[in-house]
Amino acid sequence: MILLRSLRLEEGEPLDALRKKAAKKLGVPETEIVSLRPVKVSLDARKKNDIHYSCSAAVSLRRGEEKALRRGAEPYTEPVYDIPRVRTDERPVIAGFGPAGMFAALVLARAGARPIVLERGKDVDARLRDVEAFRRGGALDPESNVQFGEGGAGTFSDGKLNTSTHDGRIFWVLREFAAHGAPERVTWEAKPHIGTDVLVDVVRSIREEIVALGGEVRFGARLDGLVVEDGALAALRVAEAGTETLLPCRRLILAVGHSARDSFEMLHALGVPMERKSFSMGLRIEHRQEDIDRAQYGRPRGKLPPADYSLSVHLPDGNSAYTFCMCPGGKVFAAAASSPTA
Repeated sequence: MILLRSLRLEEGEPLDALRKKAAKKLGVPETEIVSLRPVKVSLDARKKNDIHYSCSAAVSLRRGEEKALRRGAEPYTEPVYDIPRVRTDERPVIAGFGPAGMFAALVLARAGARPIVLERGKDVDARLRDVEAFRRGGALDPESNVQFGEGGAGTFSDGKLNTSTHDGRIFWVLREFAAHGAPERVTWEAKPHIGTDVLVDVVRSIREEIVALGGEVRFGARLDGLVVEDGALAALRVAEAGTETLLPCRRLILAVGHSARDSFEMLHALGVPMERKSFSMGLRIEHRQEDIDRAQYGRPRGKLPPADYSLSVHLPDGNSAYTFCMCPGGKVFAAAASSPTA
């Protein structure tokens, strides 16, 4: 396969048009293209009078790929993440079933390790009911809300899949989302997101595969302590159904998320080494979407997606300001995970 860059789509032009544009760029008939898959599609709105999509695509030809490479095209190999098989009778335990815990469990399940997942919240269907009840004015469940439960906080934050890292496994993660029900476009959009309405089905599907491969997901099970013998982890104290039980464990992945403050307090009390990050104070700023559209596009958006923006500035005194999460076209919801204390 070869990689073609700088293919252009106009506003409202269908993705299928890339095939004709690729053939023209290569100087071959469309019939010579065996397959074409978008690799990256990003909106270029730098010039208000020339807004368009800039695309790259992986193309397979019946013949002539060597000639295309000599003329400046790049070779393309789809990234592959190989998961090795493991042989062990000691089942690893994962605390937390948000994005990190979910994919850790999926990888370990495919490796044959039969992981056990402890998730303090509820499964996604019960969690949906609790969150909707809270938004209608009901009581807050501190263990089942927009922070805790299957899928983690991301389940109710529209499932944004942006990252500033360049890890080789990113494409694999996106492909897994698509394989479990997310739209295929998440594998090539510059700023992909799934949407909460679809994400609930995706995380349920991933959990079902983990269980089918011999893994176990325990909802309503909170990690409350570690049992250490001779300087090594021996068991976990697990609160489940109002009682505490001991779960033998020598391999533990902590994927508790940043909101599990009680978990961090427990680990700190046990003397587990931790390194703090720099402190950041967050503010929520709300804009009318039509104002952002006009600022970015110079006009109403029409067929274009809701516009977004980002800001990053480093000040002379060493401080900085930056936007963390932009939700174009989004809504603001209550996101409490604990009740205020006196």
